[in-house]
Amino acid sequence: MKKIAFYFLLLNLSISIAACNQSNQESGNEKEISMPVTKNQPVLNGDPAIYEFSLKTDSLNTELRLQLAALYYSAKMFDKALYHNQIVNKINPSNMAAIFNLGNIHYDLGENEKAIDYYEKFLAFDKTNCNVRCDLATCYMRMKNNQKAIALLRENVRIDEKHPQTHYNLSVILNLEGMTSESQKELDLFNMLTGNK
Repeated sequence: MKKIAFYFLLLNLSISIAACNQSNQESGNEKEISMPVTKNQPVLNGDPAIYEFSLKTDSLNTELRLQLAALYYSAKMFDKALYHNQIVNKINPSNMAAIFNLGNIHYDLGENEKAIDYYEKFLAFDKTNCNVRCDLATCYMRMKNNQKAIALLRENVRIDEKHPQTHYNLSVILNLEGMTSESQKELDLFNMLTGNK
């Protein structure tokens, strides 16, 4: 459930690519496009060097920088993904994608305190995002603050009682706390919601 911003970005890219490729096929042009074209932006492929080169002449292009960060992130080059997301965050401190991505990078690096800061900033903008709150709860769980994690997940249940990941995470944390019957109830809800029974 985490990494939504990166996957959302990649999904948008895939949809744009598919639309361009379908249009090309219908017009008889068989050339496939590897990245979508946006205003005044060249068509790019998965080569980071092309993005880096483009950023030399357009360093404030946050869309391009987020695409490059996503490319680095997918290659598990977290230091470079972190760098480009930090630049986007400096250019536009309310850029939700950068805030979320920075939380995810710190999450993946096991830097829970930093991840918490970014996830809380994200939730200040979008209080109903259950996926981010699940990741935030996981950070607290990693830091052995299970009560805070449980409180966050119970807040998720109030927001969306049919959010499967919330019930799964609650099941795990309640089990760690020795609350086995409550844990089983949450696991049963998860299984019902995901069709795993």
